[in-house]
Amino acid sequence: MKQLPYLLLIILLLFTVTLPTPVAAEESADGRDVQIHCTFPGIVLEAGESTEFALSVTNNGNADPKKFWVETFGESSDWEYHFLNGETEITRAAIPTGSSQNIGFTVKTSSDTPVGEYYVKIHIGNGYCWLYITISKTHAGERGVLKLTTVNELGETVKGATVAVMEDKSTEPFMTIQTSTDGKIRSELPHGDYTLVITKDGYHSALPVDVEVNSGLETDAGNILLEKMNTAVEVSYKTLSITTSLDKNSVFVMNLKNIGRADSIFSLDATGMPEDWYTRFKESENSGESLSEIFLYAGEEKTLYLEVIPAYATDTGDYSITSVVTSPAGDTYEEVLAITLRGEYRLKVYPDKYRYELGKGDKVTFDVMLKNTGSAGPLTNIRPEISAPDGWTATISPKTLASLEPGESETISVTVIPPSNIAASEYKVTLKVTSDQTETSDDFRMVIKESSFVTILGLLLLVGVCGGVWYAFRKHQRR
Repeated sequence: MKQLPYLLLIILLLFTVTLPTPVAAEESADGRDVQIHCTFPGIVLEAGESTEFALSVTNNGNADPKKFWVETFGESSDWEYHFLNGETEITRAAIPTGSSQNIGFTVKTSSDTPVGEYYVKIHIGNGYCWLYITISKTHAGERGVLKLTTVNELGETVKGATVAVMEDKSTEPFMTIQTSTDGKIRSELPHGDYTLVITKDGYHSALPVDVEVNSGLETDAGNILLEKMNTAVEVSYKTLSITTSLDKNSVFVMNLKNIGRADSIFSLDATGMPEDWYTRFKESENSGESLSEIFLYAGEEKTLYLEVIPAYATDTGDYSITSVVTSPAGDTYEEVLAITLRGEYRLKVYPDKYRYELGKGDKVTFDVMLKNTGSAGPLTNIRPEISAPDGWTATISPKTLASLEPGESETISVTVIPPSNIAASEYKVTLKVTSDQTETSDDFRMVIKESSFVTILGLLLLVGVCGGVWYAFRKHQRR
């Protein structure tokens, strides 16, 4: 009876040995049914670069599909990984038992990864393999470059499109960029993920575009399609800001182009004007006619002039109006136009008269009033100068004036003496007045007369000549 337990134990042991062991039969020498081999498991890269490891996978187990996955550590968690069969990304492989298969494994590093050695562990089924990447140079702290091109449905570039660069979960643009005349942008951005919202007047907005900008690298978002609306206009201005004096109207030059698919009539208006101001749209700068709408064929463009007329007695300062162009579909194209009204510096000369008669060697003295007729402010360091022909003597008193406030005037005295041997004629004397802000000038005529003695002597000579002629005529007649 005591031998019975031993007999049962022996029978059980023999039964266990004779049972089939499929798991043990499918396992490889190291206890795993999948063997992964990489001839070159260590590679040196610059941060932001990509590489592909060539893997040889041997299946010593069953032919069921084996799942792929990657185990990362530290900075390598931010990298991108893909298993490839040629150009196709794969996630599982069903390799026949006892067969091998070549598989590509790509790693795209992040451009801001610090310099150092990193490793990842790849898994296929229950097999694994360690891979090592050494980063030799980092771009951490550098800005990346974003590129894109806006085009229409015909492939033509679209200039002036607005690209709003949105950060993750932000409602306000991180940056707003306008595409250039060739429809392109090239702008630097910090490392990160962004969403691009692209709009353009006259076009349907493009779908948001998600991009990843990497430090020190270029990201090309490619061609972004903007589709034309049926009725739309492109409005541009030669300038959005004008500075002028109070006595002049501002004229903005605007260009309208029908970029829609159909011929259209566009309404013209201006809003947001100060009280008692008014505007008029004109086809030519000197035209007296005002337009309220304009017809444009599809693709046609025209230049218009928007004249802004301030109210009487408007003060100097900064003002603005809003130009509004409305399409038949009700779309409005608005632009804020800035106007700066400044006072003008003006200096006027008011003499008693402009013509004086005097004899040789005589002198003439006359007063001239200088007046600040401008509105910009005081005129300072006023210096009158007299310019006369050679040999003349000309003086001014006083020689300088410190300042003149707007509306103020001062009188100066001008004395002119011609030389005694000057020929009788008319001569010009010029008064030039300069200040720190402006200058002006005026001309005066000096008529030099012969003296009375010379006049009498001339008359006597004339009488003598006439008498001689008469005497000779009478004498000759008697003969």
